[in-house]
Order: sequence, then structure tokens, then C-alpha cells
Amino acid sequence: MKDKKLIRLNQMKGLLEPQTNDQILNPIVLYLQSISKKASFFVVLIGLVVILGWVFDITALKSIVPGLVSMKANTAICFILGGLSLRLSHKQSLVINTESIKRKGFVSNLLFYLLPNLVILISLLTLLQYIFNIDFGIDQLFFQESLNSVATSAPGRMAPNTALAFLFVGSALLLINLPYPNYLPAQLFTVGVFLISFLGLLGYIYGNAYFYHFSKSYTGMALHTALTFILLGLGIFFARPDRGLMGVVASNNAGGILARRLFPAAIVLPPLIGWLVLLGYRGEVYTSDMGISLLGILNVIVFCILIWWNAKALSAIDWQRYQAEIALKKANDKLERRVLARTMQLQEANEQLQSEVSDRIAAEVALRESKETYRHQAEKLKELLHELQTTQSQLIQTEKMSSLGQLVAGVAHEINNPINFIYGNITHASEYIENLIHLLSLYQQHYPDSVAEIQVEIEAIELDFLIEDLPKLLSSMSLGADRIREIVLSLRNFSRLDESLMKAVDIHHGIDSTLLILQHRFKAKPDFPRIELIKEYGNLPEVECYASQINQVFMNILSNSIDALEMSPKDLKSSFTPTISIYTELINENIVAIRIADNGIGMTEEVSRKLFDPFFTTKPVGKGTGLGLSISHEIVVEKHGGQLKCISAPNKGTEFTIEVPIRQ
Repeated sequence: MKDKKLIRLNQMKGLLEPQTNDQILNPIVLYLQSISKKASFFVVLIGLVVILGWVFDITALKSIVPGLVSMKANTAICFILGGLSLRLSHKQSLVINTESIKRKGFVSNLLFYLLPNLVILISLLTLLQYIFNIDFGIDQLFFQESLNSVATSAPGRMAPNTALAFLFVGSALLLINLPYPNYLPAQLFTVGVFLISFLGLLGYIYGNAYFYHFSKSYTGMALHTALTFILLGLGIFFARPDRGLMGVVASNNAGGILARRLFPAAIVLPPLIGWLVLLGYRGEVYTSDMGISLLGILNVIVFCILIWWNAKALSAIDWQRYQAEIALKKANDKLERRVLARTMQLQEANEQLQSEVSDRIAAEVALRESKETYRHQAEKLKELLHELQTTQSQLIQTEKMSSLGQLVAGVAHEINNPINFIYGNITHASEYIENLIHLLSLYQQHYPDSVAEIQVEIEAIELDFLIEDLPKLLSSMSLGADRIREIVLSLRNFSRLDESLMKAVDIHHGIDSTLLILQHRFKAKPDFPRIELIKEYGNLPEVECYASQINQVFMNILSNSIDALEMSPKDLKSSFTPTISIYTELINENIVAIRIADNGIGMTEEVSRKLFDPFFTTKPVGKGTGLGLSISHEIVVEKHGGQLKCISAPNKGTEFTIEVPIRQ
């Protein structure tokens, strides 16, 4: 598709001429192109043969006949370059585009432009030597030539008409080797080459040295140089005979046929007639006036014969065309009658088919509408089922948390009453015991000599140790009671049944209460080390939220972090320190952030995308329901208008970020 667009664009710009199937499949075009390829081969071969003549100093290869002008080494090199360039031009695609140029490779693209430019450079330097009477040292760069060479102004220097012809040749080859070839100017340059070389050839045929050797101060054109130029010019003409000036000659119409019949005769016969007349004049068969008159009469006779012969051929072609038109008209009339009859049959069949099609279309429309209705109903049922499952799971989880909260609150209340009794009486018991110990001390001071029975009892009960250890025992009992009160307070703070409505609370208290409940999971186990806890709390204001629900989020995330640490590979459990870090900060005037990170096994990107989906879990069967993070996401995002994010990578740990507005 891109190539077609490029071709159309180039046609609009005039860079490419439109191609038709007739041009591509025209046997005349293919035949002329095969001649062009052979011509390029023979031009290179002639250049190589002449180079061999210079290498081995063979006069017959350099000048054909002794006494004639020799083909210079530079001329032979230019013929080799020109022939190779012409051969390479045949490898170009008929449709030029940038992709095909890229596929040719660097070397091919370099040769396309280098060879014609070398021919142009050598010819220009030679012409400059003639114009300014200077020597650039290029004439005898490879081979030396005698100063007495035939019709040679400077040893090894090609003729000026040869240099001009090579300038035209290089320009023509460069134009047809461009990415977007311009064939008309290239063929016009080739016409100049043909005229220069044909004039030199006629000079040798007619014995007129002025045609190929302008002056003694210039080098003359060699005979085989002129012949090779004609061969190279024909090769350039026939490289693309369907383009430019050659488009008419290679066409299949009457103009092309006439051109192919007349051009060879027009090129060959007039010089041949002139040569024959010149031979008669030089043999003194007739005078010059008689010779000129005879030349005119012979040209008239020859061209009249040519015109009559071509007119006869065109008449035969026209008669064949006329007969073909009559046969085509008869066949067309017969075909029209058959088409008309067939059209009537098709119309009847078409009407019947249209009736059947309309009925079928109506049935298909009704079927499509029913399918669409059923599809919408199925989608709605699917959505309702998903919502029902989600709602059911949320209700179950909510009921569980509500029951757990009630249980925790009940247990905390029941524990709180006796522990308050114990904690309140420990103070009085301590005071009473101190009084009794003081009284006992007074007895020992005032009655140091006790009876034997009392002394035995004192030694039996180790009175000194009892007096020393009893205050310590009461202090330990008081410390235990304080610890139990803190646990009860944390349980009540976590359940927060008295705070089911939204109110401003201290987030740090909720985190600490959750950590206190999970404290037993942080302790070391036989097969797992103790989990380190890092807390870095920022200065946060109280946050409006559902406190019990936010505590549930902390519980779910911290439990998952502990599970992830415990699922670490066995070979790593002894070599790394499991750590959970909790950071809180104030992001802006209305947003607080809580970050909970662990250095566990982490998660893949695929798992992270499904993390908040209901019922999705990576834990073994019986260990997780797949609802904790889904409900946590709903609590943070939907109920508090915040954000719950997760950043994780395999073996890089996991970090959850909870962002909640300070004011709802």
C-alpha cells in the first residue's frame, strides 16, 4: 500500500511516468533492452581489448589499421566505466522507491553515482586542458605514448570531440541512474553523442579528416572510438525504450511501426548513397554537378520507395484492423443479444431472490433482537450475581468483625472488672503488709529473746527472706495487673464498639492497639527469627474516620505482611532479618499517609493487579479467604474517600500506602 501511494505521489510530481501492462509486457521493449545489455557488454569488452593493446603495445588493438588514430588509454577506461554504469542501470527496479534503494546496499548505490561522475570528471579535465592549454598529467598517467603518434596533439590525450561525447555520455548515465530517473534529458545528451560519433565515422567513410580531426593542434577521434560511441549511444537509448524520445519508437501503434521501419533506413541509406556518389566522382565517372544532381535524384527515389513500402505495410495493418473491427462488432452484437436474454432471466431470479432475502432478513432481525435481549439479560444477571457474591462476602466479613468486636469487648469488660479489683486491692495489701512487717520488726527489737518454739518457726519459714521478697512479689503483681489493663484497653480500642460512628481519633492509637494484638506473631519461633518492628510516627492531627474499620484495615495489612515474611524461602530465613516498617506523615493540610512496608518475598506485577479483587489470594487453602484486602480497599476508598496503593516486586518486598482525608 505504501509503494502504491509513493508511485502516485511521484507521478503527480512528474518524477515517474505511469507504467501500463502493455509497456511492461511489450516484447519490443524487452528485445531493445536485451540489445542494450549486450551493447554494454561489448563496450566494456572493446575498452578492455584496447587496454590490452596498450599493455602489450599491440598497434592493431590500439588503432585497428596502421596509420590511423589510436584509441587513447583514457578513452578506453571511460568506455569501460560507461559500459559498467549502463549495465548496472539495468539492475534498477522499474518502479523506484526509497525501500528498493535501501535494499541495493552501499556498494551498489556508490557505483551508480561514482562511475558516471568519473567519466564526467575525465572528460571535463581533458576539455580544460584544450581550452587553457595546460597539462594536468592525466593523459599518460598509466601508459606512455610517442610524440610522433598519428593525429595526436599531446601524447595520450583523447580528442576534444571524444571528450565532449564522454561529457554527454556521463551526464546521460548519471540522469538514468538517479533515484528518480529523468530519461528525456538523458536521451537528448545521447543524441549529441550519436551525432558526434556518426560525424567522425562519416569522416572515415568519406575520407574527410575534418569530421574527426578538426585541426592539427587537436587530437583526432579514432575509428573504433566512433564505432564504440555509436554502440554505447544505442545502449543508452535502448536502456528504457518505453520512456522519453524512444517511447514512440517502441510503441505498438502505427507511429511506432512507422518509426521502426524508417529510422534505420534514414540513418543508413543517405550516407551510403552519398558514399557511392562520392566514389563515382572520385573515379571521374561524372562531374561534381552531375554527382550532386545524382545524389538528390537517388535520395528521392529511395525515400519514395521507402514511403510506398511502409504505406503498403500500414494499409495491410489497417485492413486487418478493419476486418477485426467488423468481426468484433458481430461478436459484440451477438453477445449483447445473449446478455439481454440472460439479463431478463437474472431479473426474474433476482426478484424472487429479493423476496426470499427480505423474509430472511426480517427473520434474522427478529432473531438478532431476541439474542440481544437475552444477552442484556444474561449480562445483568451476571452483574447481579457478582454484586450478590460481593455483598454476601462483605456481610459475612462484617458480621465476623462485628462478632469479633463484641467478643473482644465482652472479654475486655469481664477481664477489666476482676483486674480492677485486684489492681485496687494490691495497694492496700502492700500497705497492710508493710505495717505488719514494721510491727514484727518492733517485736524483734523489744523482745529479742523469743521462746524456742517461735525461734524454730522463724527458721522454718525463713522470715528474713520472706520480709525481703514479699515487697518484690507485690511489685511484680502490680506490674502484671498494669499489663493486663493495657491489653484490655487495647482490645477495647481495637473493637471501638462505642465509636461505630465517624469521629476524630488518633490514628497512632489504632496502630499501636493492632500491634499489641499481633505482638505474639512478632516473637521468634523455632524455624523463624523474630520480626523487627520499625515505627516512625509523624506529627498527625486527629483524623475523622470509622475507627474500628480503619483498625480492621491495619489488621489485614499487617497480617498479610507477617504472612509474606513467614513464606520466605527456607534457605533465606537464617540469613536475613525480617522487618516491618510503619511510617506516618502529613502529606498536605487535609491528607495523612500511613505506609506499612516489609522485606518479604514481594509480588509479581500480575499478582499486584489482582490484589484487591474479591476472593483472590495467594495463600494456601484454609489460610486466607481473599476478602481482607478487598474489604480494606472498600473501607479506605469508598467509605473514607482515600487511596490504598501497593508497590511490590519479586524479592523486593511490599509497601502499602493508606491515604485518608483528615476531614470528611
